[in-house]
Amino acid sequence: MAIYIETRICKLDVADLGKAEILKQIKDAEEKVRVMTKEAEERRKQLQAEGKRAAIQRAETAAAALKKKLDSEVAEAQAHIDVRKKALLEEGNKKASELTSNARLKMSQAKEFVLSEFERAVDA
Repeated sequence: MAIYIETRICKLDVADLGKAEILKQIKDAEEKVRVMTKEAEERRKQLQAEGKRAAIQRAETAAAALKKKLDSEVAEAQAHIDVRKKALLEEGNKKASELTSNARLKMSQAKEFVLSEFERAVDA
């Protein structure tokens, strides 16, 4: 019986070594899968962050271009407004000067009329 047990132990040892090697290979493979999964997740996060940065940069670039365009259009509109304002002010000043001249002219005519009417009333 002792021989049988010894043989059986040797068989178990050989079988156990094969199983141990298989288990080791499985554990190594699982570890490789974990590492690859972790690396893939890190790469995904990195790509996602790069994508967000690129999207933000594109949005900021577009916003800056739009602001520049709007500022240019506002400046152009303001220049047109300033030109129109100046023309209207010049026209207003010209009309005011004409009205002042006409008023002075009419004032002296009115004085003459009032005096002639007063004199006629006094003479009458």
